Amino acid sequence: MFSSFGEQKLDYIDNNASAIKITEWKSSEKTKAAYNDLFSNDELLEKIGYTVFKQYKGQELLTMHCAFILAICDIVLNPKSPGIKCNDKSVVKRVNAFLVNIFTLYHIRNILTYIKM
Repeated sequence: MFSSFGEQKLDYIDNNASAIKITEWKSSEKTKAAYNDLFSNDELLEKIGYTVFKQYKGQELLTMHCAFILAICDIVLNPKSPGIKCNDKSVVKRVNAFLVNIFTLYHIRNILTYIKM
């Protein structure tokens, strides 16, 4: 994730950092901007995705993979999330939420396209 953003856009933090350091890092302008960029920059999501899922390079990433990437990045970057360590429960919870949102948006777009016809 850090390599995808680059040093100029996101400072590195170690997962053994103190709670104070994590709070400072999450409240930094760089981290907030990186978090917002994650949800507004499709190219960034793809870059992170192909770094994680190298076997899909040159192919479209599956929705489940995108939800997984968003879940991990949300845990690490979200200023409202207190830590940066991921566990199965928190990842699964976020993956499910992102999948619901992705499929809801997909269906809304289809309905709007149908209405416009």
